[in-house]
Amino acid sequence: MTLKEFLVLLMICTVWGLHFIVIKLAVGESIPPVFYAATRVTLVTLLTLPWLRWHHGQMLWLILGGLGFAGFNYLFIFQGLEMTTAAAGAVTIELYVPFSILLSVIFFKETVGLWRSLGVIMAFCGVVIVATARPGEAAGPLYFLGIIFLMCAALSEAIGALIVKRLKNIAPLELLSWFTLVGACLLWPASFIIEDNQFRVFSDEIRWNFVGAVLYSALLASILAHGSYYWLLKRLPLYIVAPSGLMMTVITVAAAALILKEPLTPRLIGGAILTLSGIGIILFRNKQRADNKVVL
Repeated sequence: MTLKEFLVLLMICTVWGLHFIVIKLAVGESIPPVFYAATRVTLVTLLTLPWLRWHHGQMLWLILGGLGFAGFNYLFIFQGLEMTTAAAGAVTIELYVPFSILLSVIFFKETVGLWRSLGVIMAFCGVVIVATARPGEAAGPLYFLGIIFLMCAALSEAIGALIVKRLKNIAPLELLSWFTLVGACLLWPASFIIEDNQFRVFSDEIRWNFVGAVLYSALLASILAHGSYYWLLKRLPLYIVAPSGLMMTVITVAAAALILKEPLTPRLIGGAILTLSGIGIILFRNKQRADNKVVL
């Protein structure tokens, strides 16, 4: 990894880490989460329309990738964060890594081995502990359901990441444009099916909170960070890019405690450490396997 690539990765982690705080503040202000997600992806689609190009032979994978990254991922993560805390959400979404391992086993018959199996088990056990660490008033009454939603978001993201690796000769902004267009086609109907009174977001009380949050989500988290992430995925092996989630989670947990005043209970901290340790084992073993293949 070059210095430029490392700085890009650090920027991505910071933007995404603080994005959990922005989302939590937004959906905590009576903003319908799926409507918020739909508005975000629509704005990104409009801004990236000049990069929207047809790719013969790859459109099915583009649509599936969009459903994974910007469709079901956002459908679940925005609703999940409404029910949980930012810190718990950041830890749970890291299940994207062990889900990627399980998908590789199912679809590519990859051999996992003892250490990576242990890492997967540790990661899931840590999230189970986090799911039982409901931090009082900082979380809603549907905290456990929110954790389930975030696990679904992690699975969707893992599917999207595997699909991105199959796509060839598509620029990052082209990926982003198609993914958000597909996401918008899913999220708008979903919002009007499961939510109501969406346009209350334009009331005087919460209008600017909504606008500010959507702009952060669209311009920084989507166009800047996601575009940069896709750029890294095309340049570097997944095992090098994947650890970005660990740094992002640390940033989110710290910001949640400092900005949102979320309590860092012993159970939450213990679950987070167990999950991140398990993911660290997976990523380390992934790197070793990749190094061995290069040597061979």
